[in-house]
Amino acid sequence: MSPDRAKVFLLGATGYIGGGVLARLLANSKPLFDITVLLRDAVKADKLKPFGVNTVLGTLDDADKIESLASQADIVFECADADHINSTKAVLAGLRRRHRETGNVGTLIHTSGTGVLADNAAGMYSTDDIYNDNDSEQLAKIAPEQPHREIDLTVIAADEEGYVRTYLVLPPTIYGLARGPLVDAGIMNPQSQQIPALIMASIDRGRAGMVGEGKNMWANVHIDDAVYVYEVLWNSIVSGKGIGHGKEGYYFAENGEHRLYDIAKAIGAALKDLDLAETDEPSSFTKEELVNYFDGSESLGSNSRCRAERSRAIGWKPRSTTKDMLASIKPEIQYMLSRVP
Repeated sequence: MSPDRAKVFLLGATGYIGGGVLARLLANSKPLFDITVLLRDAVKADKLKPFGVNTVLGTLDDADKIESLASQADIVFECADADHINSTKAVLAGLRRRHRETGNVGTLIHTSGTGVLADNAAGMYSTDDIYNDNDSEQLAKIAPEQPHREIDLTVIAADEEGYVRTYLVLPPTIYGLARGPLVDAGIMNPQSQQIPALIMASIDRGRAGMVGEGKNMWANVHIDDAVYVYEVLWNSIVSGKGIGHGKEGYYFAENGEHRLYDIAKAIGAALKDLDLAETDEPSSFTKEELVNYFDGSESLGSNSRCRAERSRAIGWKPRSTTKDMLASIKPEIQYMLSRVP
């Protein structure tokens, strides 16, 4: 890989994280990136042309196409789906082919998530279990049946084979409305998943809701800070810094933590201010509501606590805090209401 120019293949370019990564890649001055993305939407593909991005129409199920595109890339970013094992296998097959044909060791930056750390608290308790991205022995003990874990282990195993260096980025609860030219052009999704899902359910039921008593704890990160992890990674990789990869290549993105109750309370306060609820005090979702709003899942009531020491050690300096997350909730609600027909 040239220190001045690199070929990039990115999955998830129209998504919340992937779009943010793409925007940062486009803004990068050195190295210059020749960027190819795979996306389903022909309209958005046309919108990306003025940005100088090579677009290929397809889905995550187009394994042959993904393998071919990955085989031509110096760096592959997987930002589309942390649980789509076949697309990850196709990426790895392409990088293996590239190594076989050229002898070059490729790079894969794969997006997982701290859901891999989640327990079954159902909002009824917190935990003292805190995972550190600099503690490879602790992380190696994560059970194989945990969310995202099958793909994480597949990616790590590929690194051990030697044909690719792999890096896992694990965001927790991401918050904040994404902004920038790709949002303005209608290309990328500007919203996260967890907090908007809680907001939608709370608006519908006329009161802020939470799983159980909301005592569970998660780490959080602003979208801009989350994307910054990828930038620090690729700058370290391209410049030849010897940063951890494979089983030493976990990179958490956290800058604070919260109880689920804290988010629900902030939603409640905003809904009351907007005359959408009579009280700011959240209440527990009933079983019927959990089925209606979350397909019966209590995952929002799980604990997922972590510390991003490895990420910080390579130069990541997040700015936004839990206070900023709570302050972002009312503007998020107002944005969502503005989108209602």
